[in-house]
Amino acid sequence: MARTLVIGLTESGTRTTVNEDTFSLGGRVYPDMITGSEEESGKSAGYNQLFVVTQGVGGPGAGDLAGRIIQRTASDLVDLLGRYKNPDLNFDRFSRDLIKEAQVRVGSQVVPRSAIHPGASMALLLIDANVAHVLNIGETDIFLFRAGEIFLMSQQAEEDGQAPVLIGGGQPVPPPQAYTTRHFGLQPGDLIILTSKGFRKGYSPRDFVEDLMSPDAFAASIRQAQIHSRSSDDSESGTILAVKVRDLELSEPVEDSTASDMRRSIYHNGQPEAPIETPAPARRKKQAPPLDDRKTEIKKALRKRKIKTFFLFLLLGFLVGMAVILLVWFLILR
Repeated sequence: MARTLVIGLTESGTRTTVNEDTFSLGGRVYPDMITGSEEESGKSAGYNQLFVVTQGVGGPGAGDLAGRIIQRTASDLVDLLGRYKNPDLNFDRFSRDLIKEAQVRVGSQVVPRSAIHPGASMALLLIDANVAHVLNIGETDIFLFRAGEIFLMSQQAEEDGQAPVLIGGGQPVPPPQAYTTRHFGLQPGDLIILTSKGFRKGYSPRDFVEDLMSPDAFAASIRQAQIHSRSSDDSESGTILAVKVRDLELSEPVEDSTASDMRRSIYHNGQPEAPIETPAPARRKKQAPPLDDRKTEIKKALRKRKIKTFFLFLLLGFLVGMAVILLVWFLILR
């Protein structure tokens, strides 16, 4: 299982004023205030860990509410995660059900406050034991920072010349081709980053990498990235949620089904980089012996313990006997 450190920062924009972004950490949804800036940090060692960033549209009391409804929907479905395991997690099915249910809830619970129908983009990270599953829809982004290089794990709509597809937004349920799902095996030191569009606006990938490679502590480097991001362009609300893998317990090497996509998606100095070698899988732990062998070993250990106890008591009896003889001899000589 992965042990993680987490930090989330969000800030309302100078043009938008009201912060329609949200992020989840430790079972809670932030920000508490819809204006200004907020920071939260924590750690986790759970078998399943859920982290979500949403970016709402539709105005105050609509876009931010849509994001919180999506956050709650994701949490509700993670509580039912056992339904999606047989035995491995069917993350594609989980993603379809999540988007469908969130679409229904946003459409039925949020009243439009303007001509824009309320909705939200979503970046989601679900850690299941030692595997990271990511889901992205709309204008949010997901990055993997590993061994000094950054991989874009989501598909940016404006780069494809398409309008972003949202959850809600007065649209039909988004089809699978409208969102990105991937999974990859975690490694110690991995950094998975979920951001809203406002975070990367005017903030180059090269500067992002430099901030992440800073010798400062994890939280300090993320704060520095947020500062540089806001100094580049703070017109829109900006949110970053960073999850760092401290260490993990691996029983089997995890096949990285997105390795080729990661190689195509790598960015360095703001430009697509040449393919890199797929990181070597984590070393397999020594397999436990079969149950019968373990029982035999336990029996041998118990037998040795009994023999040891017998000789200890024998020695103790001998010493007590000698002490009694010496005492009697002393009394006779008196």
